[in-house]
Amino acid sequence: MLPVIQEQLLLIKVMQGACQTLLCLSLGYLVGEALLSLPGKALFTTSPLLPAPSETSSGPKVLTGRRAGLLIALIMACNLLLMKIAYRAALFTGPFWGGVTVLFIIGLALILATRQHLKGAHSAGRLSLIAIAAGDLLLLSICYFLLNAESLLLTPETWPFLTSRPPLLLSWHGTVRFAQFTLLALMLAGLDRRHNRQLLIFVAALLWPLTQVLELLLTPELASSPNLYLIAALALMTSAGLGLMIIRPLLQKRPSSLTLPLTGIIILAMLWVLGAQTARENTLTVASLAGLQLPPVTSQATATPPATQAAAKPETSPAVDGAQLFQQKCSVCHRFDQRLIGPPLNSVLEKYRPGKAKLTGFLRTPQKIDPDYPTMPNLGLTEQEAGAIADYLLDHKIVQPTPR
Repeated sequence: MLPVIQEQLLLIKVMQGACQTLLCLSLGYLVGEALLSLPGKALFTTSPLLPAPSETSSGPKVLTGRRAGLLIALIMACNLLLMKIAYRAALFTGPFWGGVTVLFIIGLALILATRQHLKGAHSAGRLSLIAIAAGDLLLLSICYFLLNAESLLLTPETWPFLTSRPPLLLSWHGTVRFAQFTLLALMLAGLDRRHNRQLLIFVAALLWPLTQVLELLLTPELASSPNLYLIAALALMTSAGLGLMIIRPLLQKRPSSLTLPLTGIIILAMLWVLGAQTARENTLTVASLAGLQLPPVTSQATATPPATQAAAKPETSPAVDGAQLFQQKCSVCHRFDQRLIGPPLNSVLEKYRPGKAKLTGFLRTPQKIDPDYPTMPNLGLTEQEAGAIADYLLDHKIVQPTPR
């Protein structure tokens, strides 16, 4: 990392968080409004018997032109660039980031162009509906992939075992984060008295605690911290406050001011982004100290899955180099004399020295032993590979911890 970037790293991360918050709010409003307003307008304008809905709305008068589209695209590009600089995400190549940006711009352009077309009393028909659906689908898909990419950053212990840079990212943690983004979009879409959408804010605020608890349960142990739980508690309190703001006017069937709900939604979005940043900091501080990253693409392209290796190797396969295997598969999380993602090996190897069978079995089928460390991932080792690593570990000379 360049020294100037290292010196300004905190500022870069603050800017990335601000960009992500602005992107969440603007994109959430745009997607929610497109889902709820534009299809209805397109359907109305296709029928000569039904008048087109009025354009007057008491909702936010923003994000309605080319300048807004360019601004959102610029915020998106800045967010991705700052994310890559701040966290040095070596998991994804330039074409990945470029492809994500291009698809995002296409989806954004489809929605904004359709909005502009339907601004008057134009007859739209199926073409507008298709454009709206395609634009929303593209934007939601990009959001889903990026949130799952964030979740992958929280599990650095799995990076070296990815056989390729994943074209499709799926994780339960990322899926829950996407559900939270969808709830934020519904809240923002509820800021419109004309359509009596305040009920959306109440329903989304009611569902938020469920997603918050699920997110905490699915957060990797390495990413958890008291600060993360504090942010989650503040988010729960904010969602509860939003629900209380909305329920009374709804029960009394009277219009309410949108200023307080909008403020609450902004605070909730900020806490949502801050929680993600805190989890990344908890995880990647250790990862950066260990220099964790994916192996070079060239080595991945020729790698074969562990199961294939086991099936293809005959019993008379050549000897396996335990030291080389350790460097490839174990050194990403372990050192002999210091704690990284896993414990210092010098402190745990003594109990395995009476015989290597126990250590070999653990390497092949890892189990959680120490609650202070995350569960070791299954490396897919063959019996021969596990035995070679066990021999290397047990033959290694114990050295004193490096003085600090």
